[in-house]
Amino acid sequence: MKSSFTKKTLIASCIFTALSVNAAETEANHSTTQVPQSESKTSYNFYGELGIGGHTALEGDSKGRYSDGTYIEAGLAIEHGNWFGLAYMEGWTVQADDEGNAWATGHGWGGFEGGFNRFYAGYRTDGKTEFIVGRNDSSLDDIQWWGDATVEYGYAISNTRDVNFGLKIQNLDGKFRYSVTAAPKSDFSEDDAWINFGKYDKFADQWIDKNAMVNGYVQYDIIDDLTLLAGAEARDNSGGELVILGAEYKNVAARVWHDTDKGNQESFGSETGFQTSGWYEAAPGVYLSAAYNYAKFDSDIEPNETRSYINAGVWYEYGNGTYATAFDTKFAVGDDNMNDDAQLFIMQYFYW
Repeated sequence: MKSSFTKKTLIASCIFTALSVNAAETEANHSTTQVPQSESKTSYNFYGELGIGGHTALEGDSKGRYSDGTYIEAGLAIEHGNWFGLAYMEGWTVQADDEGNAWATGHGWGGFEGGFNRFYAGYRTDGKTEFIVGRNDSSLDDIQWWGDATVEYGYAISNTRDVNFGLKIQNLDGKFRYSVTAAPKSDFSEDDAWINFGKYDKFADQWIDKNAMVNGYVQYDIIDDLTLLAGAEARDNSGGELVILGAEYKNVAARVWHDTDKGNQESFGSETGFQTSGWYEAAPGVYLSAAYNYAKFDSDIEPNETRSYINAGVWYEYGNGTYATAFDTKFAVGDDNMNDDAQLFIMQYFYW
């Protein structure tokens, strides 16, 4: 699910008390001739997830046809004192028809594509400020689904997501949190990829001709359970600017945005959007969610496009967070003139 509903709490006071008592007991026996042992230890964490399932059209010419969404991703996180790093790979299946055309909904499995989504190193100060360099998610990508508690079909704003190489500075601790990412223009493509899974693998092409950009956000908890969000992105080469504002109170959130050029590629127009979302814990591990999504693209050369739809679903998490089963649906409403046919999403997740 896009939003995490589980939190772990450390009993810091107990740990601090135990350390203080231990220090008091051993202080008198300390030998000045003994070389102090380094408290820095290197830790490794291998984690990931597997999702099996996909989408089915509920109406229209493609009614009943299945679009596979199966994927796998995994990474190795390393920490040593204030230093940390991550190597994270992801990949998914590619459907193809009898002629070999990729992404042909309703046909057989044609191959696999994937690669390194994140590969970076970072340093965290004692004040929790982090400096991260390498292949990474942009700051706005980190909050891509902020305020959207639904399972799958919430509207994705058109910020720059993954960057081939960038610098991120952030502090996510406390009531006031921020993150800023800057990245130069990228011409990285599948020809430059470190790993290739075959003729259908176009994973690395996502970094072709990406404009240089800077994006970031701030969040502030005004009171308990009430958080405000403000974010922005600026792109060079007439790539436009994006502004996003949001508010979240307990289980309900809303956000609005305006993009003067609707993303990194040529679009010849601007987009304005709104989304409101909410969720409810119906039983332990069972979450119901729904959202209304609206986005209008004012084109300079084509008829305007309007997307207006609702989506609602269920997220069921069990096995101490090892498994989750998810459902989501979406239906066009109002003056929508661009949405695909009504869709059903079903996915089984496995985490480690």
